[in-house]
Amino acid sequence: MKIYSERLFLKYLFSNHGLCFGVDLKSRSYLFLVSKRGVVLERRPVGDKVVENLDYEIPAIVRALERERGGIPAPPDR
Repeated sequence: MKIYSERLFLKYLFSNHGLCFGVDLKSRSYLFLVSKRGVVLERRPVGDKVVENLDYEIPAIVRALERERGGIPAPPDR
């Protein structure tokens, strides 16, 4: 199950894998993500499309964020 909305400057995604909130402002964007792998609060580039590009799949988003930060590659979620 996935429920998401990208209206105005506030975006949200609820799924069986966790939840994700995004706030897009003119000068900055923020991403708040909760999954079984933990909690992420990150400042992102304006107009960032990481959630949209990964088809609103929270496990894929978490892995992409971990790779960006240069962390140890995350194993696939089961």
